[in-house]
Amino acid sequence: MKKVSVFSLLFLTTIAGGATAQTHISVPLSDTVYDILEIAQMKGMCTPLTAAKPYTERKIVSVIDEILSNETVDLTEKEVSVLKDYREKYIAKEEKNNVLHVTLANSLKNQPFSLNYDFSLETSFSTGFYNKSNMSSTGFDIIPKIDLYGDLTKYFNYRLGVFMDFTKMPLYEPDNSSYEIGSWYYSDGPSAEDYGKKRTIKKVYNNSYLPFQYNKKWGGQCYFFSNISADGLEGWATETAYGCGIDGELRTSLMDEKINIGIGRIQREIAGMDNGSSLVLNANAKPFYAVDATVDLLPWVRFSWLTGVLEYPNQDYMQNSDYYGSYHAFGDDAYFFQNAFSLIMFELNVAGFHFDFGSTSVWPKRFEVGYIVPLAFYVEYQNHIGDYDNLAMFTDLKFTRENQSFWGSFFLDEISAEVIKGPFSKARAMFALQGGYKYVFPRSTFTTFSFRYTKVEPYCYTHQSINYTPWYNHYINENYTNNGECLGYYLPPNSDEFLLLLECKPKSNFSFTASYQLVRHGADYGSHQVRGSSLYSELPKNNRGDAEKHFIEDGAYNWMHILSAGISYKFNTSLTPIEFFGNVGLLVSHYSDIDDSDYTAGAASDNTINNKGKMSFINTDEYPVQVGAVISLGLKIHCK
Repeated sequence: MKKVSVFSLLFLTTIAGGATAQTHISVPLSDTVYDILEIAQMKGMCTPLTAAKPYTERKIVSVIDEILSNETVDLTEKEVSVLKDYREKYIAKEEKNNVLHVTLANSLKNQPFSLNYDFSLETSFSTGFYNKSNMSSTGFDIIPKIDLYGDLTKYFNYRLGVFMDFTKMPLYEPDNSSYEIGSWYYSDGPSAEDYGKKRTIKKVYNNSYLPFQYNKKWGGQCYFFSNISADGLEGWATETAYGCGIDGELRTSLMDEKINIGIGRIQREIAGMDNGSSLVLNANAKPFYAVDATVDLLPWVRFSWLTGVLEYPNQDYMQNSDYYGSYHAFGDDAYFFQNAFSLIMFELNVAGFHFDFGSTSVWPKRFEVGYIVPLAFYVEYQNHIGDYDNLAMFTDLKFTRENQSFWGSFFLDEISAEVIKGPFSKARAMFALQGGYKYVFPRSTFTTFSFRYTKVEPYCYTHQSINYTPWYNHYINENYTNNGECLGYYLPPNSDEFLLLLECKPKSNFSFTASYQLVRHGADYGSHQVRGSSLYSELPKNNRGDAEKHFIEDGAYNWMHILSAGISYKFNTSLTPIEFFGNVGLLVSHYSDIDDSDYTAGAASDNTINNKGKMSFINTDEYPVQVGAVISLGLKIHCK
C-alpha cells in the first residue's frame, strides 16, 4: 500500500498553476471518470458529489486532488496512477499545434481569451446474426467532429461541437406490426369525423445492436444518399444516409464551484443513484438546449434546476397515416411536439446518507414564469394555473457504507386518490421504481459489481394528447420524451428489468464490462398487444380510474435475456490518443401469452383495458422465439 506524499501533491498543483485556467466546461457523461468518482465516494475518499451531472473539468480535478491529499485513505500504486492519469487529462496545459489540434490565446492574465480547435473521428460497426435470416442486420456510423472551445475571460468557458454522421441503420418490421395508441378525444378537433377514431403506430426493431444499446448521434433529420434534395429529409437512416448535429455550452462556476451555471445542448443525468440509472433525466436521453444551475446552499444541502426546449421526434417512418387524422396535411411530428421541460431537485448528503426529491414538467412552449424561474414546486404550481401540463414527482434514497451502497428510486407520473389502494392493478397509477445494490472489490483497482431491479408501469412516461392549451389551438403531445426517446429510464412503459453488471477499470486507458439483463415488456404490436406498452400510448379519457393492468397476465409479453461483454483500450500515441472498443452479446427473446378467451383488450376508449388470464410460453409466427449474436466494433481518434 502507498500513500500520496505531500511533495507529489505540490508537484501536481505546480503543473496546473503554470498553465492557463482550468476550464468550467462539462466532461461528457460517457467518460469513464464518472465511474471512478462513484467508487471514490463509496470508499469515502471524497466528499459526496451532487446527483446533477455532468461535472466540469475543474470540479473533477478538484475532487481528484481531494482524494490524493486525503491522509485517511490508503491508495495502491495502481489507484494513484489511474487518478493521476485522469487528472493530467483535465488540467489546462500547453499543447503543440498539429493537424488535429490548434490553440490560439491572448497574453492577458486577468482577461484571458482563447480558441482551441480539436478534430476527432469515431467509427462503429455492428452486426446482428439471428436464427431467422430476415432479422439479421448490419449498421454503421462514421462521425467526424470539430470542437471549438476556450476561455471567455477568467469566469466563462465555451465549447461548440459540430459533427456529421455518415450512417446506415436498417430497421426490421414484424408482421402485424400495428399498435393502437389511443383515439382522438375532442369532437371539435382535429375535425368532427376524427372524433373517436383510433390512431396506430408501427413496431420496428434495430437488430444491428443489442436491445437498448444503440444511441443515435445525429439530431433532427437525415438525407438518404439516394435522394439529396429539398424534399429528401428522412426520420431514420434505413439506407445509407448522412445527418448532422451541434452540441456545446457556455458555463461558469462561482465561489469555488459552489455555484455552477450553464446553458447549452449537452447530455445530462439528474437523480441517478448510479451512472445511467436515473428514472428522471437519464444519461441515455438525447441532449437538448437548456439552462441549468446547481447551488450548494449548505455543505450538505444542494439545489438543482433546469429548463430547456425539447426536440420533436420526426418518426414518420413508424407512424401510420391515421396517426395524424385530418392533420395529415402537416405530415410531420413537429406540429404535435412543441414542448419545454423543467426540473427542480433538492438533495441532502449526510454521513453516507443521500436523499433527494423534486418535480418535473413537460409543458407546451409558452412564457410560463413558474417553470422558467426556479421558485415553484411544479405539481403544486399547476393547481394555480390549470391542468394543462405533464407533471411528475420523484424521490431517491441511498445509503453508502464500507464499499457498498443500497438505493431506492421512485418516479410518480400520475395517480389519483381512488387508485392508491391498488397501485399495481389500476392503470391510473403510472410510476417507475428501482432498487439497487453496488459493491466495490477492496483489493482490486476500481472494480465493482452491481445489481438493480427497475419496473416501469404501463402508461408511465406517457400523457394524453391535449387540445386548446394556452397559445395553441391544436393537439399537443406531452409524453415524457425528447427526440423520440424517453427522458427517463431507457425501458419502455409496461416493462421490468433485472440487471447484473460487472465493471473493471485497472488502468485509465483500459476498461472491461460484463452484464446480464432480463427484460420483460408488454407486446406493443400484434393481436394480443397490451395497452400502455408504448411511449405513445394514451390512457382513455373517460372513467380512467377503472382501467386495470395485470403485468405478465394480460396479453403477450416479450422476455429478453441479454448477455453482453465489452472492452475499451486507448493507445496514447505521440500525435493523438486512439481508442479501440468492442462488444459481443447474445440475445434470447421469447414470448408469453394468455388464452384468446381471456384476452379482451377492447377499444382504446374502453374502461376496462386489460383483463387477467393464465400465462404460458409460446412460439408463433406473430410472436416467435428469437436467438441472436451481436458483434460491435469501433475506433475513436480524439485529443482527450
